[in-house]
Amino acid sequence: MDTDALGTFTGDIPRLGSPLDTAIAKARLGMRAADQALGIASEGSIGPDPAMPFATADRELIVLVDDAAGIVVWETHSSWDIVNATTTARPGEAPRRFLAQAGFPAQQVIVRPNQGAVHPIHKGITTLARLTAAVAECAAVSTDGRARVEPDLRAHACPSRQTIIAATAARLGRRLAARCPACAAPGWGRVDVLIGVPCAWCGTEVARPRAEVDGCPACAHRATRPVVPSGAHADPGQCPACNP
Repeated sequence: MDTDALGTFTGDIPRLGSPLDTAIAKARLGMRAADQALGIASEGSIGPDPAMPFATADRELIVLVDDAAGIVVWETHSSWDIVNATTTARPGEAPRRFLAQAGFPAQQVIVRPNQGAVHPIHKGITTLARLTAAVAECAAVSTDGRARVEPDLRAHACPSRQTIIAATAARLGRRLAARCPACAAPGWGRVDVLIGVPCAWCGTEVARPRAEVDGCPACAHRATRPVVPSGAHADPGQCPACNP
């Protein structure tokens, strides 16, 4: 199955759907190929953390599609522990410090032109000989004469991402073990977050979670769980009115 058709980390094929939509599509590709009613797939999104744009975060999502039970269950997990640095090299150069910091060759790398041309893109590089050849080819078509060397972020090529996927899988396992209190279907867990805690000074709602909503993938049952004590207030330093 060519899951690259659903989008690539290198950007040459854009991901058109949401991470959840893409993971479900991946699962269904496998289900059709194996002629099974049950499928599981993951999808990762790597980029600046919305809360701290200077930090790179990996947000993983794993979905279980069960057509026999008529349910779709998923879980997510985010981490900053992802290898995502890049460097450049000229023909004949081997960025050995970068490779050592990245964990090469366990962490595979990608080489592409640094400026101008989009192609070629060499993925899954695990040897210095192949890296040297790829740098020479990509630098030759780059407008600045350099090749960009970056981690290959595909799951099988990225050990740091595999660790995050494993943590996500554990969360999904715990969720599948939780039964809906109304219909006993597996997959009971958080489906929404309610935002808004009143400022201690002026009462303006501060964008902080006040409650989580648990739900069932099989029925409409929902339950709200407060995450801050009743009557709690937010720090005025976080208030858009008191501290704009």
